[in-house]
Amino acid sequence: MPELRNCRRCNKVFSYLAGLPICPDCVKEDERIFRDVSAYIRENPGVSLHDVSDKLEISYDKLIKYVKEGRLQVLASDGEFVNFCEKCGAMIKKGKFCKSCEYHISNVLDESKRNLQKKLVEIEKDRNDYRFLAHDAKKR
Repeated sequence: MPELRNCRRCNKVFSYLAGLPICPDCVKEDERIFRDVSAYIRENPGVSLHDVSDKLEISYDKLIKYVKEGRLQVLASDGEFVNFCEKCGAMIKKGKFCKSCEYHISNVLDESKRNLQKKLVEIEKDRNDYRFLAHDAKKR
């Protein structure tokens, strides 16, 4: 059952059923922009994303979004397809993160793990410090 929502882009009220929470007009505008990008790339093989962004006055981030969605593919100078790091946006050949971001994320996770282990040791130590008395319900 459709529900009424405001479009995230233009704030117009529309009948939302599924998918992106944007109105049909904004979806059509997105498709028009993508067609323009595709046509420009076909007419100018080897053009960079920055050149496409400048020439068509489209945000670089929107072009990166098309790459991440698999709608555009980018070739590196060696002819291999590339993608972009999910964290910093650097060009990568495989995975979701560049080596630098992988290293940083790994260090953050390791530090969090060490902190949690210390906390667990402290909790266990505190638990062992308690003394419990037996309660005999028969005697009173």
